[in-house]
Amino acid sequence: MASAQNHQNDEVEGFWLFDGLDEEPYGLLPLVNLSGKSGASSTKNVERIGSYQWRLEEDDPVILIPGMPLESFYWPGGKLRQDHGVVIYNVNHMKVKDGQLDAAILAAKLCSANNKKKTEINFDDYDIITDAINLQKLFAFGQEAGDGLFRIDCERVGKTVLLSRMEASDLMEIGHLTYDQSMKAKMTKFRSKHCSGPFFQLTSYQFGTLKILVRYEVECADFAGAKAWVSSDDFNIIFDLYFSEIFEDTDQLPEKTEFADNKAIGYINFGNVPDNLPLQLLTTYPHGGGFPFFTWAQMFFSCADQEMIGFWKGNGDFTKPAIYGLNDISKLMKPLPYAVLSKARFIRISPS
Repeated sequence: MASAQNHQNDEVEGFWLFDGLDEEPYGLLPLVNLSGKSGASSTKNVERIGSYQWRLEEDDPVILIPGMPLESFYWPGGKLRQDHGVVIYNVNHMKVKDGQLDAAILAAKLCSANNKKKTEINFDDYDIITDAINLQKLFAFGQEAGDGLFRIDCERVGKTVLLSRMEASDLMEIGHLTYDQSMKAKMTKFRSKHCSGPFFQLTSYQFGTLKILVRYEVECADFAGAKAWVSSDDFNIIFDLYFSEIFEDTDQLPEKTEFADNKAIGYINFGNVPDNLPLQLLTTYPHGGGFPFFTWAQMFFSCADQEMIGFWKGNGDFTKPAIYGLNDISKLMKPLPYAVLSKARFIRISPS
């Protein structure tokens, strides 16, 4: 277990967090594209492995595979109400207290096995399996721009390091000025009444010498954009019928099945995520407050396709949300923060 809690000891010289480092780093991160002239991303071999979606209606842990994210649609802007109340902050830990990465690993394995076009996933090939938000926290820590102490639980299986997200609470009471939930409710809709829970994408990529499998929550997706990529009228008809008749009008879900590797988690084969579906993140930010550059790390470590940003004035007056890709955000940043990433080193984990 590694955490940024108070473990300092007057008798120990130096800061405890940096004790026990290998002379050679666990993996090498590429210090490239510092000028931004050759593009922002240094993640390579990006591949969507699979996805899943929590069934919050179930008391026991049950996921839909592959699930289906909310659909975003055009919103010209307008007045929104400030967010309030309690939201689920860490649903994976809330549903599975012991082994919160299990749902991601099991879903990745099943999605990979069902995809006959690709080689089945081998988890031994990965150096890191984690939530993208953990990488964002480490990035903020390297920038000395974090919100304070944080905790990430670490476990090694062979050469693979599992980094589990740990928060102070699985639920969070909204105590700051934000309109994220209001904007999401205003400009998204369910494509199926069964697909209303948190949706998670599982993405594989190479970063330097590190092969990483990340999980991140998708706020919504541009299904119209996915459809626009296809020029065939016949396919468009099939696409429309498939979603309207099978998903939106299905009253009964297929039967729940238990995972052989973890009988505590059930799954239902339901949903559809087209390979070319633009996956979107969403946030709101005050107009005149600069640009929310935290979105760069969100996009970089998740490899999401788009970030929708709503800028508000006064008491929640919004213009039309703007849509950015990673390259768009990178062009606004000077310099790009790759130098921070080069500071990364992994703490040595002794064999048991």
